[in-house]
Amino acid sequence: MRRKFFDFRFVRRERRRPYRLAFILFWSILLWMFVHRFVISSGVVSDYSMVPTLRDGDIFLINKYLYFFRPPQRGDIVVLRLSPWSIDWYVKRIIAVEGETILIRKGRVYINGQLLRESYGDYTAPNLGPATLGPGMYYVMGDNRLNSFDSRNFGPVHRSRIEGRIKPGELFAFR
Repeated sequence: MRRKFFDFRFVRRERRRPYRLAFILFWSILLWMFVHRFVISSGVVSDYSMVPTLRDGDIFLINKYLYFFRPPQRGDIVVLRLSPWSIDWYVKRIIAVEGETILIRKGRVYINGQLLRESYGDYTAPNLGPATLGPGMYYVMGDNRLNSFDSRNFGPVHRSRIEGRIKPGELFAFR
């Protein structure tokens, strides 16, 4: 008798069935862990530091593989951790990249002496600098400058602390 793809008559005699389930479960969990760590994951905004771009309660996707192929650029919205042991993620915008000099005067941000044109942030920030960023260092700030815990408080962020990038078009706002 020729065996079909799935025939109930052979299920009782099948000895490999529990092993197949364990095999599928093991590789599914391993694949999920790989994708979650290196490719894409999700998060929820839980503060007001990126208003009006990101609001409290917005759900976003973190593109983690992009920065394996190109370095972070000014204007990117990134997710970062302050230390390798931190469980808190911070969502901020990159203002200055490695090798640039940042200066904040009268609420305006200057990069290498040029005024940074920002359509996303408010222009209220305390005076700072000038400060030149070292190799692999990035200066990040929230769009809501009055209510943001950012590089003005904890200093420039090293590239290894940046988890990935968020595109505002990839947000899922469930309200």
